[in-house]
Order: sequence, then structure tokens, then C-alpha cells
Amino acid sequence: MKKILIPTDFSLKSCQTVDYIINLFKNENCEFYFLNTYRYEMTGLSAIEMLQADDEWFERPKEQSLKSLGKLVTNYTIKSNNIKHSFHAISENRNIVDGLKDNVDKIGIDIIVLTSKGLSTLGAKTENILEKVRSCPVLIVPPHATTCNGITLTVASDFQNKINTSEIERFIKALENTNTQIGILVLKEQSTLTEKAADNIETFLGYLKQFSCNSIGLEFLKPAYKLKDYASAHNDEIMCVVDNKPDLFRKIGIVKSKVISTLNKLNSNTVLTVHQ
Repeated sequence: MKKILIPTDFSLKSCQTVDYIINLFKNENCEFYFLNTYRYEMTGLSAIEMLQADDEWFERPKEQSLKSLGKLVTNYTIKSNNIKHSFHAISENRNIVDGLKDNVDKIGIDIIVLTSKGLSTLGAKTENILEKVRSCPVLIVPPHATTCNGITLTVASDFQNKINTSEIERFIKALENTNTQIGILVLKEQSTLTEKAADNIETFLGYLKQFSCNSIGLEFLKPAYKLKDYASAHNDEIMCVVDNKPDLFRKIGIVKSKVISTLNKLNSNTVLTVHQ
């Protein structure tokens, strides 16, 4: 049974993401967990006003969250008509990062699914989640994503380091009953490849072959051919990028992960982010 955690704000884009994920995993036994986190609006309130706030003021955000989650679970339980799927609600008064981290560990989540705005830059909230939630793969879904042409997972890397395969395996196994095409995009021109990178590619290719009865595609970035150009020409594929282990400067917030700039080039694609 695959367990998928989907934070939601009940917007149209968020519901489009749920539709996409349900279709993506239509052949799998899945538990979908809808997470809504809320905070109390204290802007402009004095300490005395806070003390005088009645129970209704505190209960209102919780009730609204639970009511909206109840509708979401009911709608998708009826709409999906898939005996392999079940839907669950989680409502919490906390920030989204803490809510995701704790529920990943508590429930044993296999994949987190985020909704992208489809813009040229990631939102601050998504960046914060990618920076701090590293215990499972994160799938970022743009508006109007579709699986109508089948599922292709393309792993993009310069292969200067060996790929940590555990999270990729987790995702591929979550689609074990689906005919998933797997490809590799090397973010280097073939003529400039180092011996170390070539060895890492060969090792990774051998690893991937156990998961696919089809041949594994292998492409190199052509001269003057940018990642964004490739993504635009393959926007129905799921691109997979690797977020390296944070160094000291990243941990203390001086620099951001390099994967953020990569993700900004893939705004039209569904992107799986895995962690080293």
C-alpha cells in the first residue's frame, strides 16, 4: 500500500494536482492523505484582545479546515470510483513544514506531492519545503499536468557524484503496476564527460535495468541546448532531479540549494526531487 501526502489549500490548482495524482496512481493500491495546516490571524491584535478572544475565535479556523477537508475526502471518495484508493484528512494548527515532516515519519509516507504555480520561479513556501523536508521524495505538479501519453521518468544529472538510488526506487516501485518508461538525461555534452561521470552513468544504467522491461533511454545535452529547451520539448515527462546533501553554508541559510535554479527551468514539467 503506497502512502501519498498532499498538502492542500482547497484552491482549483490544488484540486487539479489531486486529479493528476489519482490518475497517475490509478493502478496502485494507495492511501491519499490530504493535509491542511492553518494558523491564527493575530495581526493587529493586542495582548489584551488575545486574552479576551472567545472560544469561537479559536475554533473557527479549525472548523473551516475540517469542513473543507471533509468535503474533499467525500468528493474524491465518490469521484474516484477506485477500490484501490482511500482518502484521509489531516487538519493541524502549525506551519506546513513541520506538518509535512512529522506526518512523513508518523504515517510512513512514500511521496509528498506539491502544487506548482507554473511560474518561472518557485514560491517561497515550496523552496522552504524542499530545503527542510528531506526524508522522502517530493513530486511537484504544475497546473494542467497530464498523464494521457503514458508515464516517462527522466533522471537529469551531471553524474559527477553517484546517484543515491533509494528515493528513485521508492518512486518507481510506487508505480510498479504501470508501464513506466525510464530515461537518463546527462547534463553535459558527451565529449566533455569525465571518466568518473561515465562510470557513474554506467552503474546507474545497470541499476535501472532491473525496474524496466524496456530499454533505458540515454541522452546528452547537445551544444547550445539548454535544460529548459529540453523540458519544453518534453513537458509530458516527469523530470527527476537530485538535490545534493546540504553543506554548512546551506544549513545556516547563506546559500540556497542548486536544485532550486534547476527547478525554475522545469516549471512546465512535473518534477520529482530526490535527495542525496
